[in-house]
Formats: sequence, structure tokens, C-alpha cells
Amino acid sequence: MTRGRPPLVALKEAYLIAMKRGQVMPVSEGRCDHFHFILFSEYRITFVKVKRTLTEISDPKEILQNYEREIRHLARIPLNAIDAREFWVRSPRGTFHFFLIGKDRISGLQADGSVMTGIDYPLELPKPEGAPALPAEKDSAVA
Repeated sequence: MTRGRPPLVALKEAYLIAMKRGQVMPVSEGRCDHFHFILFSEYRITFVKVKRTLTEISDPKEILQNYEREIRHLARIPLNAIDAREFWVRSPRGTFHFFLIGKDRISGLQADGSVMTGIDYPLELPKPEGAPALPAEKDSAVA
């Protein structure tokens, strides 16, 4: 996905959703591109990244493949027993898709933060058929 304008409408709506779950602390723009805000709930601190999609995609796997770069960035945030990482995507019609980015799994979530059944993928999603293979990275120590 190409970088575009900030998801201002999606962020505004995401804050409203997040405030139902706990206290929200926005992150100053430019300080960190890994997440947009931190959600403090009773038992968890959640780092949330919000994106918008320009198409009506409802397949969770396709959404995750389209935002692989953002998910990799979000996955860099260290986890401990009380931290979580969530990725939220807003469609043009205002529907949100919520994902929990675990240490080695991606799970679907409800708006209230509860885990959905049936949406569970390994953190490294398989590439769609016909996608060009990325060149292997060269080890600088060998060169």
C-alpha cells in the first residue's frame, strides 16, 4: 500500500470506539509511526494503529496482506504480560475490522476487544499466488 494522507476520519471514529474500552492517549504526530494511540484499560495497555482502506474489503486475510508493512512495524513494539498491539482498519462505509497482533499470531477482534473465533493466522501470512517473490537479503558480514 502506498502512503497517503493521515486517516483523520478513521482516527476520530477509532478514538470514540477506544474510549468505550478505557482511557485513550494520542501519540504526537511524527513521534512514532508504529501506532496512533495508546489505550489504557483495566488490565491491559494496548498500542493501536489505525488505517483506512479505499475499497470494501471484508476478507480479513486480504486486509492483513494489504497492510503487511504496517503490521510489521506494529509487531516491532515489545510485548510483555500486560501489553497488546492492535491493528484497526476502517472501510469507506465506516465498518471497522480489528486485529490483535500477538507474538506469533494475528487474531480477529470485536470492537470491545474480545477475540473472535475463526479469524486466527500466523504472524507471517503466506503471499498470495502470483505475487512477486522478494529478493533474498544479503548478509553484510559475508560480503
